[in-house]
Amino acid sequence: MRAVDRLIDRLPRSEFFRGALTIVAGTGAAQVIVVLATPILTRLYSPTDYGILSVATSILFVLISVTCLRYEYAIPIPDDEVEAANVVALSLVTNLVMSVVAGLALWLLGSWLSELFGLSALGPLVILLAVAQFGGGVTSIFINWALRVKDFREIAVNRLTQSLALVVVQIGLGIAAFGAPGLFLGAVAGSIAGSTRLARTAWRRQADVFRRVTRSGVLAAASRYRRFPIFSSGSALLGALGVRAPFLLLVAFHGTAVGGQYALAERVLYLPLTLVAGAVGQVFVAEAARLAREDPKALPALLRRTTWSLVKMAVGPAILVAVTAPFLTAPVFGEVWREAGLYVAILVPMFAVTFVATSTGNILYIVERQGLHLAREMLRLGLLAGSVILAAALHLPPLGTIAFISVAGCATYILYALLSWYAVVTFRPERRPMMAHPVTAPDAPDRGGPPGA
Repeated sequence: MRAVDRLIDRLPRSEFFRGALTIVAGTGAAQVIVVLATPILTRLYSPTDYGILSVATSILFVLISVTCLRYEYAIPIPDDEVEAANVVALSLVTNLVMSVVAGLALWLLGSWLSELFGLSALGPLVILLAVAQFGGGVTSIFINWALRVKDFREIAVNRLTQSLALVVVQIGLGIAAFGAPGLFLGAVAGSIAGSTRLARTAWRRQADVFRRVTRSGVLAAASRYRRFPIFSSGSALLGALGVRAPFLLLVAFHGTAVGGQYALAERVLYLPLTLVAGAVGQVFVAEAARLAREDPKALPALLRRTTWSLVKMAVGPAILVAVTAPFLTAPVFGEVWREAGLYVAILVPMFAVTFVATSTGNILYIVERQGLHLAREMLRLGLLAGSVILAAALHLPPLGTIAFISVAGCATYILYALLSWYAVVTFRPERRPMMAHPVTAPDAPDRGGPPGA
């Protein structure tokens, strides 16, 4: 990683800019790996295989959204490092409990899910979603810790680790003709690889802080940040359903082959979201958390500057992708994937607006407007899922359904951005201190670090 370190050292000295570019560099390298592997994977796996994988990862996305009950998003907030470490421990315990519950539910409902969404090819492997859920929860927890301590390089390396594990396993099992289970096992491997590295790095670098975690401190954290599970977990679940329900309903109405074409279109369009908007969004959260503590009046200016920069960044590439995708998809990914190019062109407007709005959407966690976040996610679920149901009621073909999704998505994310702005301009900081918890001396005996450290 010396070359990465030398590149980071040459970046401008603005902490926000350096942090964003550091994550962009790692995420970009990770995405290059995935992009280069995709033409290989689309020749090893069929659209139906991709459709099955995307159903499984959609369910996983919903599970991960509430696996920590959103306590992990409170990690950047506390002024005190020990208080933040107690939030980490609380998040890990919650993640473990929720993953076990999900495993039991998958064991009981696996056959029903297989029949509804065409997952029969995965068989008993469906229960591995609970393992991937736990790995995804650990990753989310320690990414938020890395954001707190501004260890942007570790986030970048984590992205690279996940992509390497995913691609190596998927290509290897694809050559062995594993079909949809091969794609699924690659996704599970990527989740485990990323979470393991992040947790080990955090423990190695801040072990003295994590050793000061106590039971009373964890309980105090649960009380202080109770608004996150009460309001944010519900809104997160609705948000995840809002994102994935259109796809799941599309598969339910039109089958896994159409779902596979849609999944490839999503992979192409999610590239700028994960490469630029996701990276900027993570650094935006770190900077917004600092301003919320130190200079709340500066938050609107930060949100305005970030949003406007993303708007200017999105317009040109969106037009280019919409025009070229229908002609380039078949030569790049294979003739069987030609329909995905049309899907890309139809979905570009929605993804352009999403690119701008979601980068700063987590500001609602920083200003602790969980009630507003819940309302926002109810709106998104209603509009996006409703668009597919309406298309089905009108007996539209897949292209018509996807057009409905795109229009509904544009409206959804414009409202999404407006609600974020409203939350920031009406923000009034309120200090709600935690219950007192004992401060353990740095050289005190180990009272228990994060589970699995």
